[in-house]
Amino acid sequence: MSESPPTILFVDDEIAVLKSLQCLLLNEGWDCHYVASSAEALSFIEARPIDLIVSDVLIPEIDGLTLLAKVKQLYPATVRLFLAAANRQINVTQALADGDAQQIIPKPWIDQELKEIIRSALRQSAQQKRHSTQLQTLINSIPLLPALPNNYTQVRSCISGDEVDIEKMAEIICQDVAISTALLHWSNSALFGQRFQVDTVHKAIIVLGTDIVESLILSEAINRMIAGNLTEIPGFTLNIFQKHSFAAAIIARLLIKSLFSSDSDRQDRAFTCGLLHDMGKLAAASFFPEKYSAAVALAEKRQCSLAEVEMETIGATHSELGSYLAEWWALPPFIVNAIQWHHQPKATPVEQDIIDAVHVANLLSHQFDFGLESKIQFSSNTVNQESWDKFFLSEEGIEILRVETEKLLGVICQ
Repeated sequence: MSESPPTILFVDDEIAVLKSLQCLLLNEGWDCHYVASSAEALSFIEARPIDLIVSDVLIPEIDGLTLLAKVKQLYPATVRLFLAAANRQINVTQALADGDAQQIIPKPWIDQELKEIIRSALRQSAQQKRHSTQLQTLINSIPLLPALPNNYTQVRSCISGDEVDIEKMAEIICQDVAISTALLHWSNSALFGQRFQVDTVHKAIIVLGTDIVESLILSEAINRMIAGNLTEIPGFTLNIFQKHSFAAAIIARLLIKSLFSSDSDRQDRAFTCGLLHDMGKLAAASFFPEKYSAAVALAEKRQCSLAEVEMETIGATHSELGSYLAEWWALPPFIVNAIQWHHQPKATPVEQDIIDAVHVANLLSHQFDFGLESKIQFSSNTVNQESWDKFFLSEEGIEILRVETEKLLGVICQ
């Protein structure tokens, strides 16, 4: 049985505009409806659910700004777009900042551009639905989902062709002192088996490999981009978060190396997934600071992990939120799956070894006190025993991991 087409509602008091939209979208395969007032729009949505609403800003009685704010309040899972002329955007910027709409379609529009904006919005809605209604509601309260940073996409373009352009990669990376320094630190660490001094970004790329370089740049870019919204939150600091992420990446790579000593690709994937596994926690702290603070406080009160109280306070887990953002940015499926399932590694049959490694690495990182936030307790009850047993972890082996991770963190975080 095929899925029903997405439902879109257009609101504009100019009948000519509605007719133009109707003609333009006639063969798109969407279930489009057209009304001329906010009252009609609210009556329509009350009668049947819609996936997307596109409203002009200036419409009689209840204007488009008020309409979309009301839709956000009553039907938060609905994606909301403005249709606005260039000279009518005085209050639109604030509406976007408040999360009342996700984007603006310019008026007059370019036909192909309008279609692409709608397609993108519908893809967003479909992705959210695959996770949960709660997550869909949560995501739609974020003013604008961030795009991947420019420096990451530039580096990615050097890798996407048949030949890797290391010279160009090095040139791009050298423009960012912080990322250049991080790559030199990692490339000189024992984790990647380097015996000689690495003193240039070009050499660092060769030592680390393009996959690791890409993941480190992505991690740094995400931290900067999302953390730019961070307010002071009890129980969360960026430095502690990064230390935990680094530790999980190191431990995950060492665990996979213990099983697949000659498979460097799998080791690198484990490192990348460990580095990004808690991306949703950073997003939650940035986009929903009050809800995240409530989750931290409740976890402290109950002496349990954050993951156990997030649905109650935030409405979605950090695993869901992180995997959704990874999908939104079209990151590789192995990263999406590791982020989504690192607390429940047996819930999915894909990338099992890597997800098991990230699951155990996350727990050991907390157990070793590498990034243990606030007074939230490490809980041994959350360990998946099959994942634990896979790596033959004795007390001696765990202590070796702790010492090795501490040593490597000392090099990276200096």
